[in-house]
Amino acid sequence: MPFTPNQMESQEMTVSLGVDIGFSSEVASTGICVISPTHIEPVRVMHVTTKQTLQAIRNILRGECPTSISIDGPLVPSANGYLQGFRLVNQYRGCEKKLSGGIFQKRCKPGSTNTPRGQALHRQATYVANSLLMDHPESRIVEAFPNAFLGVMMPSTIFKQPIRRGIKSDVFWQVGIRRKILDRLISSLYGAYSTRLSYHWRGIKNHDERAAFICALSARTSEVGNGVTVWGGDDGEFILPPAAFFQSWAINELDKRLALAPKGSNWGR
Repeated sequence: MPFTPNQMESQEMTVSLGVDIGFSSEVASTGICVISPTHIEPVRVMHVTTKQTLQAIRNILRGECPTSISIDGPLVPSANGYLQGFRLVNQYRGCEKKLSGGIFQKRCKPGSTNTPRGQALHRQATYVANSLLMDHPESRIVEAFPNAFLGVMMPSTIFKQPIRRGIKSDVFWQVGIRRKILDRLISSLYGAYSTRLSYHWRGIKNHDERAAFICALSARTSEVGNGVTVWGGDDGEFILPPAAFFQSWAINELDKRLALAPKGSNWGR
């Protein structure tokens, strides 16, 4: 479907920032990506240590203001909503529970916020999110989950053999390229600019930078407004691709878990 003039204008104005949170002061494990379709360098990536994160984000933005931001790390909105910042909790969140049962448990289960590792990620993600909100109050910040964002688009055949933890997103990335899943998704998000973007994102090799790129796609999906939202109440939500990109096994499992969910605890599909 061709893009209308208004949609084309929105492509030119969009600047999506993705941050894959790491929490090491020694190892460069935080991935950062900016997708800005009309910039001379439309896809920019880097990976840095925790201490370098905020300055690296300012540098990689090159003076641009993000219209959408997505962060891979537990984010819980304040009692007054996202625009008032994010708060710390120590609990197993509703959105995590929804992707932790049934088929999702083996294919794209999130970690829990109330584990030691989850708390470390949560603190750093919350710090980065609140800092970015101060710098860019016009941007709505959402939570990404790259493994699930990619995972629900994967054919069931790749799960016949267990995929070792830590390499799932790399396997998903390779399948997504080979089967042109990512090409189709990016075309739906960026229209005529998708070909230009492909010259830049296909060359991303670093694990954390790839995850940050998926975070940036999550941000763009949120901005377009057609993604699936995994909502657990007032303790946060995940942004996943549009339902049209889900594999049948993921749609069936989503519907099953919706039927099992308590009243008032919905998927926003």
